[in-house]
Amino acid sequence: MARIKFWYKSGLTLTYEALTGAGVVRTAAGTSIPEIGSTGYYTVVDSSLITTDVVIAKNASGNVVGGGENNPPVILSSDGLDSISTTEPDGLASNFREMIVQTWRRWFGKTIMSKTQIQHYKSDESTVATTQAIEETSTQLTQGEAS
Repeated sequence: MARIKFWYKSGLTLTYEALTGAGVVRTAAGTSIPEIGSTGYYTVVDSSLITTDVVIAKNASGNVVGGGENNPPVILSSDGLDSISTTEPDGLASNFREMIVQTWRRWFGKTIMSKTQIQHYKSDESTVATTQAIEETSTQLTQGEAS
């Protein structure tokens, strides 16, 4: 259900019409917009609106006093992240999802560190996903970029 919010002078009679993104009338002009108490807060509740529909608000004289676009909020369900793929990237991550997967694998997956390199393994624990060079001096240990 669409909910378009307007703030305007309190105590007025406002009406609206809704148009599709292509300009086709979805809700006829003259439909009342109720004010919540005496707050100047007017809300259009219209179940026929879809995303990108435009609402034009007019006062009693027919003058346009506002408008808005139906952009319903995106709400993540409690298990919404479970639908994101956890497929491991081949080589270095190239997007945010892959970066998250690679970070998790770095800390919880198989990793072997020798005096010269760190090898991070894929979940099969035999395929090397990335390798990082290690350089050690008498004062520091440097871990190179993954490749």
